[in-house]
Amino acid sequence: MTSDLVRSRSVFDRCIAVVEVLVAFALVHVTYRAFKHFTALGRLEGDQGLNFSAGAAMILFTVAILLVCRRSFEQYGLTLNGWKTNLNIGLFWGLLFAAAAVVVIRIAQIHFDPLHPPDVKRSVAATIGELVGAFLLLLFLSRGGGAMRRIPVWVSLLVLLGLLSAPTILAMSFHRPVLKATLNSMWLFFGAGFGEEIFFRGYIQSRVNQAFGRPFRWMNVDFGVGLIVSSVLFGSIHVLNTVDYFNGQYVFAWLWWLPNTASGLFFGFLRERTKSVVAGGVYHGLTDMLGSIPALLP
Repeated sequence: MTSDLVRSRSVFDRCIAVVEVLVAFALVHVTYRAFKHFTALGRLEGDQGLNFSAGAAMILFTVAILLVCRRSFEQYGLTLNGWKTNLNIGLFWGLLFAAAAVVVIRIAQIHFDPLHPPDVKRSVAATIGELVGAFLLLLFLSRGGGAMRRIPVWVSLLVLLGLLSAPTILAMSFHRPVLKATLNSMWLFFGAGFGEEIFFRGYIQSRVNQAFGRPFRWMNVDFGVGLIVSSVLFGSIHVLNTVDYFNGQYVFAWLWWLPNTASGLFFGFLRERTKSVVAGGVYHGLTDMLGSIPALLP
């Protein structure tokens, strides 16, 4: 009788966790879509090609639910423990991935356009790249990643500051709108990068892990169903980028789903390995921001 009760309680907790993250996913998406549609500031943001509201909604929701439910910020990956090493990991892999992407794009002659849904060729190439990147990352970290701890933090901060300043400098050099370029790099780094990592890998992945545990292990990384759920939902929210139900627009960017789901696996493994969203936030924000630079060049 006791074992049946425990089993029933476990099933109930798992169902509650899944329902909770699905409702949270829908609520956050509707919130920032409504903000863009019904407020003057939201419409101005959309007209300027910015997207601070999405990241803000994700961060505010995550912080609010952790406070209201009295959950541990550290258990949800919102911790600065080991932030120096995690900063170095995110910075190093972000630059490495960006460099590799440039080489592949040039060799394979792939048209790069981060703002519009990819064609099949780009979708498949990006998916393969993310999966290979995830494998190489885990292989690197399983060997200790000691070099990441030896890089002085002031060097990493200076490099990061220089990279974040690059769009502004390029805009000034090539007579582009400076303020727009600066704001664009800021929302890509903090809103898209850290906002999505805090919500998907911090909240969703951790919440599902609480209910299902992390029974699997690969390359010295323990993970569970939370990694899969967060990755699938991460891919799904990019499919909804072209959907605007307030204007009756229901065009789904299905070719964005597979590469972003694979990208979610990369970020999910990084979060599990480092116990924090810092490395993933830096990597995610940096690669998104660097992807905006070609549009500033002549």
